[in-house]
Amino acid sequence: MQQAERLRADRQYVDALAIYERVLAADPGDRGAYAMRALTLDDLHSPQLAWEAVQRHPDWFSTAERERIDNDRLASIISEGDAPPVDPAHRLAETDRALSQIAATDRDAPRQTHWEATRLRVDTLIALNRRQRHAEVVARYQALRDDALDVPAYALPVVADSMMALRRPEQAEPLLRQALAEGHDDVATQLLLGWSLLEQERFDEALPLFEQLAAQQPPWPRREGASSGYENWDRFSADLALASAHAAAQDTRGAERLLRALERIAPANPELQAALAAQEANRGWPQAALQRDRVALTLDPTQKDARVGVVENERALRRPDRAEAAMAPLRDEYPDDPGLARLDATLSRDRGWQVHAASRYGDSDGGHSPVGSRDGGTLLEAESPLIGHRWRLGLRAQEDWAELPGERVERRSLALGAHYRYDRLDLAAYAGRTLDDFGRDAPTAALEAEWRFSDAWTATFAATRQDPDASLQARRLGIHADGLMAGVRFTPSDDSRWTLQARQLRYDDGNRRQTLDLSGLQRLWAAPRLRLDGLLWASAGRAADDRVVDYYNPRRDASLSVGLGLEQIGWRRYGHAFRQRVEIAAGPAYQGGYGTHWVPSLAYRHLWSLGDGQALEYGVRWSQPVYDGERERYLSFDIDYRWGGAP
Repeated sequence: MQQAERLRADRQYVDALAIYERVLAADPGDRGAYAMRALTLDDLHSPQLAWEAVQRHPDWFSTAERERIDNDRLASIISEGDAPPVDPAHRLAETDRALSQIAATDRDAPRQTHWEATRLRVDTLIALNRRQRHAEVVARYQALRDDALDVPAYALPVVADSMMALRRPEQAEPLLRQALAEGHDDVATQLLLGWSLLEQERFDEALPLFEQLAAQQPPWPRREGASSGYENWDRFSADLALASAHAAAQDTRGAERLLRALERIAPANPELQAALAAQEANRGWPQAALQRDRVALTLDPTQKDARVGVVENERALRRPDRAEAAMAPLRDEYPDDPGLARLDATLSRDRGWQVHAASRYGDSDGGHSPVGSRDGGTLLEAESPLIGHRWRLGLRAQEDWAELPGERVERRSLALGAHYRYDRLDLAAYAGRTLDDFGRDAPTAALEAEWRFSDAWTATFAATRQDPDASLQARRLGIHADGLMAGVRFTPSDDSRWTLQARQLRYDDGNRRQTLDLSGLQRLWAAPRLRLDGLLWASAGRAADDRVVDYYNPRRDASLSVGLGLEQIGWRRYGHAFRQRVEIAAGPAYQGGYGTHWVPSLAYRHLWSLGDGQALEYGVRWSQPVYDGERERYLSFDIDYRWGGAP
């Protein structure tokens, strides 16, 4: 027995165990050997066998020994819960078993030893975190602190992870720094620290941390004397985190480049495929992202990120029934996941009411403006909750007005209609009446259609009776206009957008006015909080003949404007953000019979993301347009609010 104790002191537990077995073979009633064999089994990470020995002769052990072995057994069960399950349906079985037995212990046999009681409370945090009961993790951690108990370093990242899940990165950061200072400096803890900084918008600290961590991890480390290296999954995790950090810092092209470099190395890795899908969705390619998520699920049907990606991409592709079908099993398997709860709330909001309200006001100091000395308008659109995953009923109320010489001219209308939106097709039909004195009770109608060919290409078409873009000068004279529009939109990525539209206004005095408009935006440079865009607007218009009318109708006109847009993120917190944008542009404008003049413009806007599907924008615009050769100063203000957020 003395020899066994010396072996134990030297941590040679296997040799010590052999001695205890020989002693017990000769004398099964030797209490000392029996107890020491159980403790040695526990030291050899076999707490279940040790606990079974305690159960047979509990009075042969001290209270401290019994509680130590039982706590080691519970910790082992908690640890086993992190292993990949044979059956995904039972992935939480071990964690639930541990929590059940911890609850029974607290109820029936509370720990008597101070350290073991504290240790059990700490280990419970790990099980609760795995069960995604994050609020309870944080509450229990605070209870430990209130009792003046120190939480060991190994549990601090667990508490920090729960704080991050609850969107409290400021609280998580000091715990992670404490864990690192106390020696718990594994890659996962360092990555979590990086995410806590990133989610506080502290890009100047987060990005170097991710870059350094990835650079420090060799892809194939080699132990001294080994003939070959081995996979380093810490390097893989660091590379994925670095790509995601670049995306969060508005460097989506850099993020995609990093991930595609990894794909060339490991094309069959499901986690990497899911990360690439998320990045493709981030760049505005939901169709491609959905296909890649399905590849990831072919490789691993349980890959959670890919399953969540399917829901998000089906939503972006306007297929709410498929999104709900993909969401249902996730909801059942992860009932406490806060991220999934937020996604579920988004899907529910998409199915509900959709509201859009906008208003504008303009002021001109010239006398030739076709919109008068003052002009403005108000729009209210409301659509019902989804009917059969495809249909909504809607209402549109619109007013446009202008202060023309000697008279205020108004166009007011109210229309009811139906909106079909599913997958590639978006189709709306509205009918109503005008309510103003310049066309009272005249019928109005609108048919609008959109077809998505791919992630990049979309075609649009609209036909309107009593077109709201028709001249109010003509309306004052009792001349109304119907409109036709056909267009195409090209969005090759998140940093480029181009729209080409052809329009015709068919006035009922026989005049036909045609315009062709091109607008484009191309990102030129981006930083974590700044973005610089190149802007282009081009337009050409003509009247069908040379008739003389008493409203603005140039025989030929054209304009080109080139500018820059600078957008700054002033504040951002998950789904809430404040951005401000400045646009400056200038270019030539031609009007037949009056030559060409340069027209400058300047705009300043605030853009608020208010969470829960709400967005608010407002801004002012100044320009100096030229009509019939006379330059004017035009200043306008507009505000736009949206609630609902359905794609």
